[in-house]
Amino acid sequence: MDRQFAVTPSLADRSADTIGVTGGGIVASANGEAKPLTLSNTDKIFWPQQGYTKGDLLMYYAAMAPVLLPHLRGYPLVLVRYPDGIEGKFFYQKQAPDHRPSWLPTVTIPSSGSDGTAGEGKKSASSGRAITYCMVNDEADLLWLINAGCIEVHPWLSMAADPDKPTAMVFDLDPAPGQDFRVVIEVALCLQAALKTLGLKGYVKTSGASGLHLFVPIAPLYPYAVVREAAVVLAQMIAEVDSRVTLERHVEERGQRLYLDCWQMARAKTLASVYSVRPVPGATVSTPLLAEELSGENLLDPRQFTIKNLPDRVAQVGDLFAPVLQEKNDLRPLLSLTGAQG
Repeated sequence: MDRQFAVTPSLADRSADTIGVTGGGIVASANGEAKPLTLSNTDKIFWPQQGYTKGDLLMYYAAMAPVLLPHLRGYPLVLVRYPDGIEGKFFYQKQAPDHRPSWLPTVTIPSSGSDGTAGEGKKSASSGRAITYCMVNDEADLLWLINAGCIEVHPWLSMAADPDKPTAMVFDLDPAPGQDFRVVIEVALCLQAALKTLGLKGYVKTSGASGLHLFVPIAPLYPYAVVREAAVVLAQMIAEVDSRVTLERHVEERGQRLYLDCWQMARAKTLASVYSVRPVPGATVSTPLLAEELSGENLLDPRQFTIKNLPDRVAQVGDLFAPVLQEKNDLRPLLSLTGAQG
């Protein structure tokens, strides 16, 4: 069934429960620009275990648009499309779809000629090829992408205006299968403490799967290689004092240790955005955490945040990741440990 969806007026004071997928040929409008937005197959089951539909997914993103969009504006997006839900086939798509509407914003970025991780001088397969990436400015842009089957939202770590310089240093804490989530929290707290000694502050969110992400917001002053080297130095410090942690990229070499991934700092690499839904049972969401949720007696369950309860949580606690947009850490104390010039 194809329907159309009203994304006006502002959704800032609306919850997912009050947003409906309606018929009637409604046209979405953003900043005075008419944007026809037809949504398709809204009754298709995307999460078989829970019975959640594509329409449920669209309603979630519509409800979250006011807090999510500031974290996405200006960033190229890599699409991860699940046209038949989480149990169907999926594919990554960097190049903007040919059938996109004329009003969907895009940016064309030449490939860097480097894979960003194996050494800045090594050429990638896409060297010299320009790619046109999708972007989002408003609710209609976002919902068009979700309607195309994008359960997850994957922005670059650098903005389109300066694609070689990231706006955050990030760490992905990925537990080994069966590893107690308490270990993940303890490592995150240790990482935060190490940052604090250097005058830096990091913000933690659930990955939406089994781990945690820690973001250290920075001004776009340094190339990826410099920021990545700083992240590796810090991660090595943690691994040296905690035998439960490894930086080993080969899965078979990690054993039962938590993988502290500090290698994401590379051009065109992405992580699931804050407030992104994840394609796992339960329709879990990557969620910013309160300090007491990391240090309280009751162990946090990262699966507790879903498309069904996250809008209400944000209405109560606000956007806990707003400081990532507003604060810019000074990396020079950490860079001094790497020998890089700050």
